[in-house]
Parts: sequence; structure tokens; C-alpha cells
Amino acid sequence: MTESQWQGEDFAVDTSEIGGLAVTRVTGEVDLAGVEVMRTELDAQLARRPPVLVADLTGVTILGSLGIAALLDAHHRAVAAGMGFTVVASRRSVVHPLRLTEVDRVLTVVPTLDQVVVG
Repeated sequence: MTESQWQGEDFAVDTSEIGGLAVTRVTGEVDLAGVEVMRTELDAQLARRPPVLVADLTGVTILGSLGIAALLDAHHRAVAAGMGFTVVASRRSVVHPLRLTEVDRVLTVVPTLDQVVVG
């Protein structure tokens, strides 16, 4: 897989292959300014059809409602294509909104990337 990367002043997205999985790492604030970049990268990875797409949000400082919607969309598209989709998140600023909205009941959310790669 070819690595891809996008970086702005306070936001970055890059994708690489780790253990046969497509891992899209997002850092910064996933809000109005950053969500479209994240969505575009997730869409590009879904088009490649990896067995599992991982959204690594351990570097995300704020996850807004648009970011949650983008994750749900990616999840539904992955499932429809027979792929797995996992979110890696450990910061309260990301985990709390996922729990509060009960999105963590729909998405597979784990605290570390090792749990996805090894598991």
C-alpha cells in the first residue's frame, strides 16, 4: 500500500500499512476544518478495500459531531463491503463523546493500536 499524508497547521492525517491493516492516523482537532480531510482519507482507504481499516484517533484532541458522523459513515461503508473498521481512541476528549452518543455501541473502539494489530 502506498502511504498517504496530509498536514495542516493544527491537523494531520496519514495512512500506512501495519501488519496488513490500513491504519489512518489522525492528529489535532476533528471539527469543521479537519473533518473533510479525515473523511476524504477514509474514503480513499475504503476504495482500496483492505481487510480492516483502522482509524487511529489517539492523537485527536477534539472530536466534534461531524467527526463522529464521518466515523459512522466509514463504519457502515466498511461493513457493507465486507471489511472491518476499528477506531483506536484513548483520550477522554474522544472516548467521552463516543460513549455519550452511544456510538461506541456501534463502532469497535479499542484504546491501543496493539490491540488491533495483535488481536
